[in-house]
Amino acid sequence: MKTLIDVNVVFAILVERHAHHSIAWKWWEMQLVGSVGLCLPVRLGLLRLLTNPKAMENAPVSPSEALAAWDAMEADERTFTIANHTSTAETCFRNNVANRMPSPNLWTDALLAAWAEAAGYRLTSLDGGFRSFPRLDFEWLRA
Repeated sequence: MKTLIDVNVVFAILVERHAHHSIAWKWWEMQLVGSVGLCLPVRLGLLRLLTNPKAMENAPVSPSEALAAWDAMEADERTFTIANHTSTAETCFRNNVANRMPSPNLWTDALLAAWAEAAGYRLTSLDGGFRSFPRLDFEWLRA
């Protein structure tokens, strides 16, 4: 089955000192060719985290190094790119945010969930908050 991967899983895969590196890496090693979807919001989130001193424990990487890490992930045979925001995804997105409490964390999660739902993919994350999207096929990586 194809899955859309959340930024926290990509970050944990790439940063060996990350608290969840081991679980993310074990999951990554089991993925098949062309089974892991990447998208622009995940790309931007990863680049932001890799260059953030706090997220990187005072050892951020340069923008060039961050782009190289993304390029390596994107070039891996296990990944594919989700590039389109379809009308079906827009409907799913609007359903995901309808009647929700205001939250700055809602928007990107709702979008990722919508893209996964619309394409019939699973969404894989270290964030259990995705369980709040009832129509989402969600894989929660946890220790």
